[in-house]
Amino acid sequence: MKPEISPVASARRIRIIARQLAWAGILLTVLFSSVSSAANVSLFAGGEFDDHGQGFSYLGVDVTQRLNETVAVAGRVVPSYLTYKYYSNDVLIKAKSPGLTAVAGVKLFWGQTLFGVYGGVELRNTDLDPDDRSSSQRGSTSAGTIQGELDTWLTKTTNLYVFGSYSGTSNFSYERAKLKQQITNFDYRQPYTLFVGAEQFYGRNSDFHGQGYGALVELYSLPLNASICLRGGYKHDSTYGNGAYGGLELYKGF
Repeated sequence: MKPEISPVASARRIRIIARQLAWAGILLTVLFSSVSSAANVSLFAGGEFDDHGQGFSYLGVDVTQRLNETVAVAGRVVPSYLTYKYYSNDVLIKAKSPGLTAVAGVKLFWGQTLFGVYGGVELRNTDLDPDDRSSSQRGSTSAGTIQGELDTWLTKTTNLYVFGSYSGTSNFSYERAKLKQQITNFDYRQPYTLFVGAEQFYGRNSDFHGQGYGALVELYSLPLNASICLRGGYKHDSTYGNGAYGGLELYKGF
């Protein structure tokens, strides 16, 4: 049976969340007040789920302000929702964890290559069922997070993207790489371009680790500067072993 949370603990949790949101608000105020109307803004969203009910979904905004042809400053705000399962003393623990990530950093450009490094804060509130008092991730947490990305065109039609992150709230490290190939609209005279490709990902902390390999299909609209990507494949994790996963990604640039 899950232990009740006392009024004192509830009040403390509310104060923690309020303080975390205040810090996020300060970061956002500094970020958006520092960019001009010429900044590039994009929205992105997505989700990934496996055949055991574990998943991660998100909705984010990216603001990038060019300083010159090589350097830009950028910031991102990403609300997210994480569900996963792990064993503690042979008991299966189910975790539900809404969160908010706010980061800022630098993007560097060389021709068709982008390299970005970001740092900020992640706020997360993790509910465990049944409760696991030994878990350092339970309840409301806030900690630093760092992210990095590389986006480069190896040829005119072949793109490589690599993303890595570390979150202090869950001590979770994550890496993902995808390679996609353009297969239509080589002269860009049509409104839509189709890509196919493959991806690989790996993530772990003290409670959980998993990896996966899959395929992807992406449709990009030139007039809308928007894309939709379907993903799926094989994964292996420390809770259930082998399984399958699927995902969806959306992008819109302004």
